[in-house]
Amino acid sequence: MGRDGRRLRVRKLVAAAIALLCAGVLHSRAGAAAPTYTQDQIEAAFLYRFAGFVSWPRGALQAPTFTIAVLDDDAVASDLARMLADKELQGRPARVRRITRISQLGDAQILYVGDSDAHALKHWLAPLAGRPVLLVTSQAGGLDDGSAINFLIVDRHVRFDISLAAARRSGLTISADLLSVAAHIEGGPVGSQAPCQTQPRPLQELACAPRLATR
Repeated sequence: MGRDGRRLRVRKLVAAAIALLCAGVLHSRAGAAAPTYTQDQIEAAFLYRFAGFVSWPRGALQAPTFTIAVLDDDAVASDLARMLADKELQGRPARVRRITRISQLGDAQILYVGDSDAHALKHWLAPLAGRPVLLVTSQAGGLDDGSAINFLIVDRHVRFDISLAAARRSGLTISADLLSVAAHIEGGPVGSQAPCQTQPRPLQELACAPRLATR
């Protein structure tokens, strides 16, 4: 794929996440000059989109539904449940599973762990080593503790880092299109940077949106 084609795919990826927020699935803050959203809303939108840019190993998608498990984060789970209503992921009906412990994960394909207990994160993720589950976190040191994708806040925008090593351990392949909008890639080429730092301005503005609401 040429450079123009790849940029178009990247624009579609981030634009689709933003569209989930702007098309009535979620509501922006009343009276705002431009749409702004909570961190929970934006992370839920990206969780929905991640499923389309990750490949699971053969045999890992045998369940009749595609499930995103959310551990101890009711706000993200609620926003995600609204987004997934009547939707499909990987050709299967999509659903959210709220869990309070890892043993409840079941056949979920994605696990999201919010910013709840950073000290327990490594302990929670350890039993999942090698399982074909996309681990997504939202706390400092998430990649070090075993997650494949970790959300972070950069200048009031929700961004994410990616660990290729963690993805490989789980037998997952992350598409180049998703990698191209990551803030940082561990296990990638030396000097991997975010599009906010390396891409032309039109893509920069798209990749860095949407903005967080003022708290």
